[in-house]
Amino acid sequence: MDTRSIFEKLTRSEPVNLADLPEEFGIYALWDHERQIRYIGSTPKATEGFRTRIYSKHATGSEGRSHKFTQAYCTGRMWRYCKKLDNPAAAREQSAADADAAKKLRNAFIRKYCAASYVSIPRSSLPEPYFASLTSLEFQLQAMAPSSMRAWEGIGFRPVPEPAHLVDGLLAELPHIAAGAERQHAIYKAHVLGAAA
Repeated sequence: MDTRSIFEKLTRSEPVNLADLPEEFGIYALWDHERQIRYIGSTPKATEGFRTRIYSKHATGSEGRSHKFTQAYCTGRMWRYCKKLDNPAAAREQSAADADAAKKLRNAFIRKYCAASYVSIPRSSLPEPYFASLTSLEFQLQAMAPSSMRAWEGIGFRPVPEPAHLVDGLLAELPHIAAGAERQHAIYKAHVLGAAA
């Protein structure tokens, strides 16, 4: 495998809508709402091709569990409490319904404004065990990437500031969750932004 050519294809390809990802295996890049690459990863196991890994895990998974989009956009009105990341006092203030509203808003935001690029890697082109070789290739590509493309590595990275104008537009389409999302925002400002100040 020519690692440089994979990196070039991955980073220069037009990113695709998350819903359009195929259930194939290989290397992928996650693009934020500003169309910047923030993470390079690989499909880690036979049950998770691009669509499952990105559309079903990174985009809608749990905070603090290496689900990159979910953690990056756990912010502002899309925030909900995460035991690994937040002050326990915040958990006592949020209601389950409001946390659910913020999560629904975040899922909709990610699926509307974020994207991914990918390079399918045929099993025949890597030594066995295939998924171990794919993970090794992932690490090589990450090492080639500038720091801006590695911003979402690890579990403890900081979420992005809320893209308020985009969230405003989305809430106009989803008015039934607006009040809950605003209450989550108030808790976020008090316990997350306030704790960081």
